[in-house]
Amino acid sequence: MGISSNKKIEEYAKEMPWELRRAIEALNDDLRLAVFFVLLKHGELSFSQIMAELEIPRKDSSILSHHLKILEKGALIKNEFAKKEGMDSHSFYDLTEFGEDVLNGLMDTLAVPRLAGEPIEPLKKLLYQVGSTVSEKAFKEATK
Repeated sequence: MGISSNKKIEEYAKEMPWELRRAIEALNDDLRLAVFFVLLKHGELSFSQIMAELEIPRKDSSILSHHLKILEKGALIKNEFAKKEGMDSHSFYDLTEFGEDVLNGLMDTLAVPRLAGEPIEPLKKLLYQVGSTVSEKAFKEATK
């Protein structure tokens, strides 16, 4: 029995809502973090615009595609297919409401505690907030 199959570890790990767990796993990569923040900074972008902004060579487009799918599965970004005037690309990406909620929650948590002796309770509160009904609804809509 290895440490990863320990029942206590599994029990405690399952306390985190699965939506938040998938989102955290999706952000556990520098390229995916970069894509997430490019979309945060610029808003909706085409696949080609993301490649250009991150200076990803065309030969590595399949790598970007793979990472975009992971971010989608984490419900952090959405992909829409649309023909837009003046654009060759038909695939556009943007942050989901859930993705924005996760980021805002993390940023709020990092801003607290302000005082050296203040407890880290806001992180616990964040974990429960992100798993709340509002975020669950946004996550379910993003993964339809």
